[in-house]
Amino acid sequence: MALTFHTFKYLEKLKNENFFFGETLSLGRLNNLINKDEFKTLKISTSNDEYADKILFENFNFKSLNSLDFSKFENADIICDLNEPIEKLNKQFDTILDFGTSEHVFNISQCLKNISNLCKNSGHIIHCLPANNNCGHGFWQFSPELFFNIYSKKNGFEDTEIFLINLFDQRNWYKINKQELGERLELNSSEPLYILVKTKKIGPNHFKNINQSDYEYQWSDIKKDEKNKKSFLSMLNRNIKKKFKHLLKTNIITKNSYLKIEKTKLHNKNNFKVSKNLEKKSI
Repeated sequence: MALTFHTFKYLEKLKNENFFFGETLSLGRLNNLINKDEFKTLKISTSNDEYADKILFENFNFKSLNSLDFSKFENADIICDLNEPIEKLNKQFDTILDFGTSEHVFNISQCLKNISNLCKNSGHIIHCLPANNNCGHGFWQFSPELFFNIYSKKNGFEDTEIFLINLFDQRNWYKINKQELGERLELNSSEPLYILVKTKKIGPNHFKNINQSDYEYQWSDIKKDEKNKKSFLSMLNRNIKKKFKHLLKTNIITKNSYLKIEKTKLHNKNNFKVSKNLEKKSI
C-alpha cells in the first residue's frame, strides 16, 4: 500500500486529463515510497513523511482522503475486512485507490466486489497490483484478462484502460489492448511487472458470468461458424503443418532439438516487449 514513482506518475497523468478525484479512498494507508532521486525526477518537493497524505494533497485536487484497512496498525480511519461483504456502507467514494492491497486479500472475488460497492456511480477505481515475477509478495498476481472481463459494460463499467509497468523502467509503460476474440493474452518477462488499471463505474455490478474469454469463444457457436467458413486449402495446409510438427516432436533424432526451439519461440512470442497487444508509451 504505497505511493511510488509509478503510481504518482499515473495520478499525474490523470490530473493532466482533468480527472476528478473528489472524495478519495485508499485501500490501506499509503506509505511514501518515493526516494530522493525520484522526487527530483518528478519535480516535486521532497518529503520524508512516512505516509503520502501530504504529497497527495499538495499535488492533486483531492476533496478528501480516507483510508481503509483490516486493523488500526497504520491509523486507517475505516476498519473492515475486505474478505467479507461490507454490510453497512455508510459512504461511497468518487475514487478508490488500490495501490497494493488486493494481492494480500485471500477472498479476492469478495474484495473486488467490495471495492466496486465502495465506489459511487460515475466514480473511478484505480488499481496498481503485481502482474508477474512477484511470486511471494502476496497471495495473487493479476492478469489483464481478469480486469478486461470484470470491468466491462455488461458488469456496469466503461472506459477501462490497462497498462503494464516494468518496475526497472521509469521511462515507459505499455498500454494493453484487449486481444482478438478467441485468443489468449499471455505475457511473460524476466523483470517484475505491475498492472495499472483504471475504470469508471456506470451502474450496479453483479459479477456474474465472468469467464476467460478464449474459453467462452470455444463454447460458443461463433467458433463453429468460423471453422465452417475456412477454405479447404486453408484446412489442408493447417493439417499438414500439424502432422509435420508431430513428426518432428516424436522422432527420436529431432525430438530434443524441436522441443528446445519451440520453447524458445513460445517464450519470445509471449514476451511483453514484443506482444502485438501492447503499445509502448513514454511517460
